[in-house]
Amino acid sequence: MFGSFDLLLLFVVGVVFAYGIYRRSRLWRLGRREKRTDRPKERLLSLWAYVVGHKRMLVDRYPGLMHLFLFYGFLIPFIIIVITQVNFALPQPLSLPLSLIFDLVGSLGIVALIMAFYRRYVKKPETLTYDTSRGNLVALLLLLGIFVLGFSVEGLRITRTQPGWVGWSPVGWIFSQAFSGLSDSNQILLHRLLWRLHLFLVLGFLAFLPFSRMLHILTAPANIYMRALTPRGALPPILDFETAETFGAGKIEDLSWKQLFDMDACTRCGRCLEHCPAAQSGKPLAPKKNWDSIRAHMEEKGALILRGKNPQSEGSKALIGDVISEDVIWACTNCLACAMVCPVFIPCVDKLSEMRRYLVLMESRFPPEVQLVFRNMENNSNPWGVGLGLRADWAKGLELKTVAEESDVDLLFWVGCAGSFDDRNKRVATSLVKILRAGGVKFSILGTEEGCCGDSARRTGNEYLYQTLVRANIEVLKNYGVKKILTMCPHCFNTLKNEYPQFGGNYEVRHYTQFLSDALESGRLKLSQSIDKVVAYHDSCFLGRANDIYEEPRKILRAIPGLRLVEMERNRVRSFCCGAGGGRMWMEEKIGTRINQMRTEQAIQSKAEWVGTACPYCLTMIGDGIKEKGLEESRASFDLSELVVQAMGSA
Repeated sequence: MFGSFDLLLLFVVGVVFAYGIYRRSRLWRLGRREKRTDRPKERLLSLWAYVVGHKRMLVDRYPGLMHLFLFYGFLIPFIIIVITQVNFALPQPLSLPLSLIFDLVGSLGIVALIMAFYRRYVKKPETLTYDTSRGNLVALLLLLGIFVLGFSVEGLRITRTQPGWVGWSPVGWIFSQAFSGLSDSNQILLHRLLWRLHLFLVLGFLAFLPFSRMLHILTAPANIYMRALTPRGALPPILDFETAETFGAGKIEDLSWKQLFDMDACTRCGRCLEHCPAAQSGKPLAPKKNWDSIRAHMEEKGALILRGKNPQSEGSKALIGDVISEDVIWACTNCLACAMVCPVFIPCVDKLSEMRRYLVLMESRFPPEVQLVFRNMENNSNPWGVGLGLRADWAKGLELKTVAEESDVDLLFWVGCAGSFDDRNKRVATSLVKILRAGGVKFSILGTEEGCCGDSARRTGNEYLYQTLVRANIEVLKNYGVKKILTMCPHCFNTLKNEYPQFGGNYEVRHYTQFLSDALESGRLKLSQSIDKVVAYHDSCFLGRANDIYEEPRKILRAIPGLRLVEMERNRVRSFCCGAGGGRMWMEEKIGTRINQMRTEQAIQSKAEWVGTACPYCLTMIGDGIKEKGLEESRASFDLSELVVQAMGSA
């Protein structure tokens, strides 16, 4: 039981702890409001899967097990100490097995700390080497002290009393051997001293939490609970163009409170650095480091604001330029790799997209090549700038009907800008027409009434242009009563499926790989021609990570006679971006290694002869990578629809 002094100390620690949380919460509240408490059942299930079950953490075996051991090694003994200190007596049949469990998980906590020391200070992975804060070492030593002292106290208790339950505390018994030679009086004195020291360390750790990098012990589970439940591939809209005085995020206060909370939820594990294509290719974008910069800026500027001072007059840094460079903001490919590997669900795209919006809509500052893309979309509703009246020219000779000519159809084939204007992808669109006809599908196209879906405009920060394009397309689709849409491009698919509902455009949208997979599985489509090639499939970011379409493309390839499917080392949820997403398709890549060349090299390492894609951007980027490496004679890239047409024997 706690004495009066202990209760007073506990009260003081509680006050310090509460003040620390209050102090941080004032910084978070600098951001704009955002609701993250809807759908509580789904959020609680997230806690069960990702906090209790460590679902994402365990994907990386070594750090995952290390964290699992430390998590339960600290949590379970802490719970039993609290229970015993409030004098709650456990039944004897239950207390003995629990004693063994607590002993074992406590020892796993020590194992975890040894693993952490080895990983951080011996193995030194590249993703952790830059993080040299002494706070990490202090936290590890503090935790190690708590575990060792806890077992030492248990060992002294065993030495003094020789209880009948000693067999249920094997680790405590091992520690007891170190004290067996001491006299009874020395054992009693040491037991009291170490118990008190152990208590001080535990309470000191709790008081230390809100002021240290270990704050993520509290904020990480909260961040998982408050994670975004909207579709992963959707960006939030700007809804107040008429009344808002500013757009996007030009200063720390323009970010939401949840985006600021993300900074304190970061565990600094470095997974984002390991999987971010921009970081891996030598670009300045490195989420973990960028979050540290924003966190420091939040603390610096927040301290001034909360003291009633004007940050500008005090020489506070600017969020864009001083804290986050424009090269960082424009380097993001929106691939979602960071968000999908982060164990606490911290997204990167949302913050950088808000900064892009500010640069475009408020400052008119963006890469010069993007200006032409904006003009092309404004004038001709496509990034290539080809005349809008030529959008249906790709279909000449195919005898296709538009919805205006034939509205009684199974679905609308949304061709997209790439299929309409890019010579390489026109062949893909033609392949899909052949497949749809072979599958007995009644379909039509919009022809010249189809406009750009707007993906590139939104991803490059021009939300106003994006919404203009969206509203025009929704009006056309409404006029014809379109309900079902089949897309060729994953970017069109994601935009129509996940983002058009933000503006009242609700449709049943499918990507062609979903249709093809079903058609092959049901037997509506037959493949007879053998393709004796080794093919690696490249996962499109906007099919895979954004929309969980991983197996359908692989089912298509496995259905092709003679074809042998191999996997690149980075595949499915951990696939490597082609480098064209986030509007990067239209920007020059001037810093570091070209991302498409890195992905092409990964394909080469898989020993594949051909690379299969299901995205116009990916097809272009991988094809360019093959050419840039001078491998046209030994390697090639094809869209899956082209391979299916070959296997149909009608190429």
